[in-house]
Amino acid sequence: KAVADVDACAEGMRKVTTEIFDTGVVMISYLILLIGLDWKLTILACCFTPFAYLAAQQMKRIVYRYNAAYKKSMGKLNDITMDRIGGAVTYRVYGREDNRDEAYDKCLTEYEKKAVMANLWENSLPPVYQLISMAGVVFIIWFGSRNVIGTGWTAWNIAAFTTYLSCFAKLAIKSAKAAKLFNAVQKATVSWKRIKPMMKEYADRRGKDEKHKELEKSSGSSARVNESCNHELELDRKERITLEFRNLGFAYPDAMPLFEHLFLTARSGEMIGITGSVACGKSTLGKLLLGEEKYQGEILINGKELATISEEERCRFLSYLGHQPELMSDTVKDNIALGDEKNITPYLDQVCLSQEVEEMPDGVNTWVGNGGIRLSGGQQARLALARTMYHAGDILILDDPFSALDQKTEAVVMQHLRTLASDKIILLISHRLKH
Repeated sequence: KAVADVDACAEGMRKVTTEIFDTGVVMISYLILLIGLDWKLTILACCFTPFAYLAAQQMKRIVYRYNAAYKKSMGKLNDITMDRIGGAVTYRVYGREDNRDEAYDKCLTEYEKKAVMANLWENSLPPVYQLISMAGVVFIIWFGSRNVIGTGWTAWNIAAFTTYLSCFAKLAIKSAKAAKLFNAVQKATVSWKRIKPMMKEYADRRGKDEKHKELEKSSGSSARVNESCNHELELDRKERITLEFRNLGFAYPDAMPLFEHLFLTARSGEMIGITGSVACGKSTLGKLLLGEEKYQGEILINGKELATISEEERCRFLSYLGHQPELMSDTVKDNIALGDEKNITPYLDQVCLSQEVEEMPDGVNTWVGNGGIRLSGGQQARLALARTMYHAGDILILDDPFSALDQKTEAVVMQHLRTLASDKIILLISHRLKH
């Protein structure tokens, strides 16, 4: 989606830079020639050209609106296409292929309609601009003929008349192209507004990286640099962590509150169980800590409001495991380490997966398939949990991590979690009350 928007922006810039010469300079040359032949008739014949530019200016809102709708529809189609590919096996297993095909066809039809409307407005307007610019031909035929017979503003022969008429026609065509240029710029503007936030994010990230390097050179302490770059939480990672909910509440737009008036204080070494009926907001509560939704009340980490903490800082201190494993089509090792070099064996032991991995054809280098399709449901869940524990921050949010485990394995993994929680806060979300 970003590449398509960049292409549209580049095309808009290309047209602007090339048309300055191909259209602007040529138009000036034609205009000088016409003024030399008959300046009065030139002023009269060219009085329609500004109306072509005015029409293009007025039509820019329509062009902008339809191109924005087209871009939005294209993005939606891209999303549903990727979802259809990535979840193909799941949809097949659960018999939802027809449902997804129907949704895809509906989205494709909408995209085609939006594309047609966007192209229709963009390509149908230039002939209108050209017709407006060419309206001065009427004056040229009338007053130019009088010049030929010697009763006009100047004396012409047939050659001068045809030269004037030909140059004016070319000038009018160039004027229509200049008017079309306005609409091309509007189309590029739509794309620019979509990629501008990405450009800003990239610039900010590079600025932070440069600041990080400068501080690292001056202080020699990467830990202190990270805290400075990411608007530090003003805590030593060896100190105890506190997590507080103060009068916390959440409601989806135009809906009753999912929960409200929630108070909680958790400290390092504590495991907090969060339970309740289906759809009561357990998973939503966990996602609030990821900054995905706006909430009422306060969420404080070491006394600092979560909403004021940068995304980088949240990633350092919070680890999240949803009830869907979300495995990559890669090896067991890479699904856990994600490129890090630390030994993964202790974490396989913690989730009771080491023996099963040893029995796999290539051990830790065994390919798990698309979304972990080559593993059982329990193996997928434990592999995802091993990854979370491998990259554990000070606060772990575990959303129903035992749903696919048998009771014996669950008890062992739970004990390992209690050991892990000796210096961390664990929020365990589940409807299973055994632990």
